[in-house]
Amino acid sequence: MSSLNIKRKRGRPIASQKLNIEIILEAALDVFSDHGYEGAQLKEVAQKVGVTTPLISYHFENKEDLWKKSIIHLSEKIMLRYEKVRKEHLHLKGISLLKAFSKEYLYLMAEFPPMYKVLLQEMGRKSWRYDFVSQHLLMPVVWFGHKPITESNDLEEFKSIPVANFVSIMFGASSSFFVLAQTLEAEYGISPFTKENIEIHANIMNDLIFKQFE
Repeated sequence: MSSLNIKRKRGRPIASQKLNIEIILEAALDVFSDHGYEGAQLKEVAQKVGVTTPLISYHFENKEDLWKKSIIHLSEKIMLRYEKVRKEHLHLKGISLLKAFSKEYLYLMAEFPPMYKVLLQEMGRKSWRYDFVSQHLLMPVVWFGHKPITESNDLEEFKSIPVANFVSIMFGASSSFFVLAQTLEAEYGISPFTKENIEIHANIMNDLIFKQFE
């Protein structure tokens, strides 16, 4: 797992000794996911944390550095969660384990909205940011989700589904539930961020995708 590798600089401000780097990274994720990389400004992150912009610049070389470290921070939280889920479901295998992972993916998106917001912002264009979010936010989750398939000896029919299609279906079925949050609330009175509705959506999604293979 990558570390944040915060650099120390000479002439450190006294106030920085009390600054919580994790709080900055959380604030940065909110700003970047709301405004996009181009639209985000360091001063907005500073205002959100309640510090000065020079203090943000002291800890991070530039906007790119802050963006990358915030993405890594989110990636580490997601992987810790998935590792916990894997350990809690050691009794499951194959489709049952895959369904547990897909349900957890919904909970992750509900808990960490920057996850799907940043993915949607960056995955549609070819750039260094696309490569970065793909490496740190998308492919690790794909690996966790696809592992139960590759390790199973009794899912030959399911294995015939191309990975590209599998990833597209799973990401679309899960992320769209939150991307459409305002529409779902306005038109149907449904909030995708409640446990009850996450469970309902997860069960419907899993039945539609996996039931025929059980």
